[in-house]
Amino acid sequence: MSYQKADATESPAKRAVMELRKLEGNDMCADCGKEDPDWADVQLGVFICIECSGIHRSLGSHLTKVKSIQLDQWTDENIQQMAEIGNTRAKDTWEATVPVCWRKPTPNDSLACREQWIKAKYARKEFTDEKTDKDRPYTTGIKKGFLFKKKKIDNVWQSRYFVLTNHSLSYFKKLNDHSPIETIPMGDLNAIMNSPVGHPNAMHITAVIKRKTRNIFVYAASAEDIVNWYCAIRAARFKFLQTNYEGKPYKELCTEMSRDFIKSGYLHKTPPGKAKFQKRFFILDKERLMYFMKPTDPFPLGEIIISSESVGFSVDETAPVELGGGDNAFVLNTPTRSYPLLAETGDEKHSWIAVLRAVIHKCSTLPRGANLGDTYDNE
Repeated sequence: MSYQKADATESPAKRAVMELRKLEGNDMCADCGKEDPDWADVQLGVFICIECSGIHRSLGSHLTKVKSIQLDQWTDENIQQMAEIGNTRAKDTWEATVPVCWRKPTPNDSLACREQWIKAKYARKEFTDEKTDKDRPYTTGIKKGFLFKKKKIDNVWQSRYFVLTNHSLSYFKKLNDHSPIETIPMGDLNAIMNSPVGHPNAMHITAVIKRKTRNIFVYAASAEDIVNWYCAIRAARFKFLQTNYEGKPYKELCTEMSRDFIKSGYLHKTPPGKAKFQKRFFILDKERLMYFMKPTDPFPLGEIIISSESVGFSVDETAPVELGGGDNAFVLNTPTRSYPLLAETGDEKHSWIAVLRAVIHKCSTLPRGANLGDTYDNE
């Protein structure tokens, strides 16, 4: 990692803090893992990135004291505090008992994820030695409450009563209704915090129902509540996997509680029997490649279940000239059809080709017959 060299005219304290930042553990943000943090919380003794520094400030001066490594003045007392604590020692204190259902945020995660992680760590002290799962009710995988849910056919949000158990997620029109509008089995459920709906407290729920993907978009009145729902769903998934997949390694159970999409974004495709490219929103979720008219549609227009090269899946880096896609066009080949695709930039083209080929290669390592691929297209 490269750091800006300390200027010879800088104070010994400033040079000292820049040296401390180079130490292992201090070279990444203590909260989201972003490399080369340029800020620090002197009171907590941790190095943090600029995005997380704003959240630290919001905790209040009684908890935090944020400084810029480059712009602020540093005292000997500040340096001593950072040297005595640092990111690694702070982690031992503030992340001593992080439950398995909490997923530490990354630099690419939503503001709600990072904000609630930081508030849970330092303000609510949820992960210190003194706290147990009794202090964290979401770890049971059971939760009830109202969320706002997006209707299928338009951009209207309605309050619905959700009930999560270790077996399913259901939602009701009203609190006292006996029959749910919909119930999603836990084995088919996934939750993603990076939602395309634009609300800061939103969550994207997916389920595979009758072999087709269903999108459900919800948001909560507070960031803490939506993150608690996310953690509760992950906890419910973990308990479900433990019960139904005995003997599965612990690390695999942890990775399967929830998953982010491998890649999403706009591509242009040609509908069956047509030569003109049309813009669609694509999502690659494990081996499932889906395309939508809009990112917030409840159902995809079509899905491709990617499988191995041996059954006919491959990616060509160029498309037929007569399609008029130019240099940014490529082709996904399946056993039943070839899909000419057009990216908006050269970098996006190469990124999509790389992830698609990686999935095809991964499928090639699965047991024979584990995934033979499948497609449908409603366009």
